[in-house]
Amino acid sequence: MPDLKIELVARNELGSIVALITPHGVVDASVASTQIMRGEVTYVTGPDSFVRVPVRSISALGGPYLYANWDGSQRNNLQDLAAVRVRTIPAAPPAGFSPAGPSAAGFWMRWRSRLICRLAMIASIQSRDLRY
Repeated sequence: MPDLKIELVARNELGSIVALITPHGVVDASVASTQIMRGEVTYVTGPDSFVRVPVRSISALGGPYLYANWDGSQRNNLQDLAAVRVRTIPAAPPAGFSPAGPSAAGFWMRWRSRLICRLAMIASIQSRDLRY
């Protein structure tokens, strides 16, 4: 069972740990939790190169939770290894924004208007047929 040293952690906008950064690469937090529970890998971390504690996976309501404590407090010291917070995506794109470009936006607007016209035509035919 190899020991992997956690150098940094990545968090989402809510502060939850979503990835572990080791010298061997980036590991998703849910994959790491599963590996720890199965005993496949031991992740270790600490404030410096002399203090090392194992990372534990704790079951919680929202799913497994990674936890390490090297200073004796009750808080999760993995949060201390967090890199810069992930930038949040704006709630709504600016007016006139289209990820595929202006020509794609025009295409979808024309397609939508044609579909609405056809549906209106079908509805008027059906309502006329029901009257007779």
